[in-house]
Amino acid sequence: MVKEVILRNAHIISPADNLDEILDINIEDGVIVDIAKNIPDNGAQCIDLSDKVIVPGLVDMHCHLREPGFEYKETIKTGVESALNGGFVAVCPMANTNPVADNVETIKFEVEKAAAIGGVNVFSIAAVTKGLEGKELVDFKALKQAGAVAFSDDGKPFWNWELFEEALNSGELIISHADDEAFEVEKEIEILKNVGGKLHFAHISTKVAIDLIRQAKKDGLNVTCETAPHYFTFTKEDETQKEPFNGRFKMNPPLGSKEDLQAVIKGLQDGTIDCIATDHAPHSMEEKTKPFAQSPFGIVGFETALSASLKLVYDEHLTLNQFVEKMSVNPAKILNLKTNGQVKIGQLANLTIIDTDIIYTIRADEFKTKCKITPFEGLEYRGKTSAVIINGKMYTNKQYITSS
Repeated sequence: MVKEVILRNAHIISPADNLDEILDINIEDGVIVDIAKNIPDNGAQCIDLSDKVIVPGLVDMHCHLREPGFEYKETIKTGVESALNGGFVAVCPMANTNPVADNVETIKFEVEKAAAIGGVNVFSIAAVTKGLEGKELVDFKALKQAGAVAFSDDGKPFWNWELFEEALNSGELIISHADDEAFEVEKEIEILKNVGGKLHFAHISTKVAIDLIRQAKKDGLNVTCETAPHYFTFTKEDETQKEPFNGRFKMNPPLGSKEDLQAVIKGLQDGTIDCIATDHAPHSMEEKTKPFAQSPFGIVGFETALSASLKLVYDEHLTLNQFVEKMSVNPAKILNLKTNGQVKIGQLANLTIIDTDIIYTIRADEFKTKCKITPFEGLEYRGKTSAVIINGKMYTNKQYITSS
């Protein structure tokens, strides 16, 4: 890592720090030491970022890295490379690995292997129940100490409501995978209202669920939620109109109606939906190219999320500040990730640098993930990652950045 670097002339957008202007950033030993105009270089490496945008590094609070147990789908290494390519500085893998991330050893394995690989910071989400079986709660305290930042039986809804109450009473952030959104979201909100706790709903995609969460927030409950780019880009009609012979549009929850898509956008606009996550869920190409009915649920998302979400800005659904809040500030705040979500003097430099003018076409064969198939194939977008800075180290696409 270069000891000192100055990022010059970038448009910094950091809602948490009230920054929305062109400034320089001075980074020493990985830490931001100054943010100002015309910082003297004093022999530091200077990187010109004119016409680029710097935001607090993107944080994905919902993904699947598949390792341990399903390395033929993805590995921590290929997942980290894919996340870097997509502009993320931190990702949070779910617990449905093999063995399940319900024990200290598996959590430490994920965190330590990611650290050894380098690049994107990996913050594990542990299971709520042992084996994801919904029968016995995990040791929340031990898993938290091992590095878990939240708890979720992702892929499996809660049906044991007594255990759900106990989980909420743990004081930890519980992330719900509400399969039947209407019933489960309503039931879980009712329990949250009675017992308290912190509840986050993953990949919300329907109008009825959004309406329920909006009311829960109005009632003062400690509830947050996320959606994913495919839910504000596609509808269920795309499953049949665009190459229905394979599983590239098959995901869980499934795509909704046009009314649902519009509700998702409205929920992002008014703050009901706090975050945009990817739900990056790779499978092997052999699995995903099977006929739709036989293909497994899940699509990749690291390398399309930034561009698909920026389209909301260019279509005037969100402001750039809102975009940054949904993809960095809010997930960092919800997960209590102290070194993310801000561009602040004294903080480790975790930044995403965006070329907001580049126009390009999504090509899955250019992805870093193992699963090179996507419903976004062939779509043209404006805006792409130029580089990320993670704990002060820059990972750059040299096509867009020059140093002096």
